[in-house]
Amino acid sequence: MYLIQDKRLRFNSVELTGRESFRQTPVFNLLLSIFVSLVIPACSEPDTGRAVSGGESAGVSGFAGTPELQANPSGRVPLAAVIRFDTGPGVNSELTITDGVNTWSADFDDAVIRGDSYRIPVVGMRPDREHRITLELNAPDGATETHQFTYRTPPLPENPLEIPPFDVKVSRPELMEPGVTFLSVRRRAPGRPHWLTPKQRRFSQDWGILTVLDARGEIIWYYNSKYRTAGIAHLLNGNILMHRTDFSTIEIDLLGNTVRQFYAEDRPFPPPEDLEAIPIKGQQTLHHQPHQMPNGDFLAFSANGYLVENYYSSDTDPDAPRKDAMVMADTVVQITPGGEQVWSWNTFDYLDPFRLGYDTFWSYWWVRGFDQYMDWTHANGLSYDESDDSILVSLRNQSAILKIDRKTKNIKWILGRHDGWSEALQDKLLTPVGDLLWPGYQHNPRMTHAGTVILFDNRAHGGAMAFEERLPIHKNFSRGVEYEVDEETMTVRQVWTSGDTQGDDPCYTNAMSDAWRLPATDNRLVIHAFCLPLLEGISEDDMDPTVRVTSDLPYGGRILEYAGDEIVFRADVVDPYELVQWEVYGGFRSPGIYHR
Repeated sequence: MYLIQDKRLRFNSVELTGRESFRQTPVFNLLLSIFVSLVIPACSEPDTGRAVSGGESAGVSGFAGTPELQANPSGRVPLAAVIRFDTGPGVNSELTITDGVNTWSADFDDAVIRGDSYRIPVVGMRPDREHRITLELNAPDGATETHQFTYRTPPLPENPLEIPPFDVKVSRPELMEPGVTFLSVRRRAPGRPHWLTPKQRRFSQDWGILTVLDARGEIIWYYNSKYRTAGIAHLLNGNILMHRTDFSTIEIDLLGNTVRQFYAEDRPFPPPEDLEAIPIKGQQTLHHQPHQMPNGDFLAFSANGYLVENYYSSDTDPDAPRKDAMVMADTVVQITPGGEQVWSWNTFDYLDPFRLGYDTFWSYWWVRGFDQYMDWTHANGLSYDESDDSILVSLRNQSAILKIDRKTKNIKWILGRHDGWSEALQDKLLTPVGDLLWPGYQHNPRMTHAGTVILFDNRAHGGAMAFEERLPIHKNFSRGVEYEVDEETMTVRQVWTSGDTQGDDPCYTNAMSDAWRLPATDNRLVIHAFCLPLLEGISEDDMDPTVRVTSDLPYGGRILEYAGDEIVFRADVVDPYELVQWEVYGGFRSPGIYHR
């Protein structure tokens, strides 16, 4: 593996100077002769990037060997290349890349070491363009070398099923948060999950993609996954952590190499192909959104089934016959980088399993290997609050965000509707101040740099809980929303929202999605996983075979950035033929592709 030790990406345009001392080498001459003799076939090659030329400065003491640039060998990140070289320890390097329009740089202290050799990832390149790459090496004795390469990236896949179709509607980089946007994208065949054919299920589950967009909405990096991806997070070392729907969590570097993998030991699937994958003992699942703590440990969700006697059998009829049922209860787990579970908090120990939201009886767990298991809490997002050593936990089907004290495991407060909670939790409920709309079936709460809580408010079923009348889909909407909690007075105030009504161009997203308050500008990034067709008479109840439901229809995602109330970036992800459901599960903004 390699770990990026130190990287600082410069976003301002940088002009390359004439200070490089460049001379041809045998490697350069060989590559050039091959290129000239095969120029037509080479230019038509669609799948791999090509190093067109390479070189080195006059020999300087302190270095050994000549750096070589090649297409990314992992095969998972087609727009990346790698520079390899052998030399003594302590070498620092500066990488500058330009395609003639865009220029970016990264510094690496002690370079990037993999095994006995240096490996420098070349990333951030746009598809089907020639890039000029300059590598400056600095040895501890003060010696320097400069090497130049040109590299042409491959085009994006021609198959429209293999790459998300981003349609940029608005892009105002001068008003946007500087940086790039990482996204986790999935595809799905239309149809109810439990009715999909085996081939449709494989189409949905055996594919996923992570993408990075620049401020103009161009793809500058993507990672091909063999499995459906879920939440992603940026790690302290610059790598990416992602959950997958095979109940595993995987860390990858920028070249797409697997650095580390965790998996639920008791999951209903065979062991991972990676023989070094780390089992999380006693857990049936790992799911939704990963999160790294400042000490390097990881927070994640697991869910385990419990037999509950005399349980409800319907979320629409409270008088329907009761029966014993297997109920999935979510657990927050803290695991070390070595896979040891050092802390946990189980919803089943603190909450009433008979407090029901809609979707308790849907097929979410059925199609994931747990037939007829009820989806009681559906935990779907967490984050760590370093200021008081606590954890935010989103429970979708409870329409509530809980703050948990990590030391005592006590619930500090509950942000959500006040009805249905046990007597013991009444003093944990936050009192609203001013105009406030409670979240409904929300996703991914986060503490912001301003000390507020931001989340994506899906508002599934209009926020109705079980047995209540649901809002018709064609009248519904979703939003990003930010709350300020006063723990002294136990009050909550709504401080920002992308909209508390449908508005002129509504997007209703009943699952997944993301929201961030961005640190440099205080802009808000709001990611709608998809926008459902707002058609009258359509139902959200996948289990009702007598009606047409949202799962039966095509849809696609929407990525928005707000400067205050103004939209300064918008990109839609929609299949032009309306044959595929594209889902943008979530993502994050990074100051740069190399940033950590």
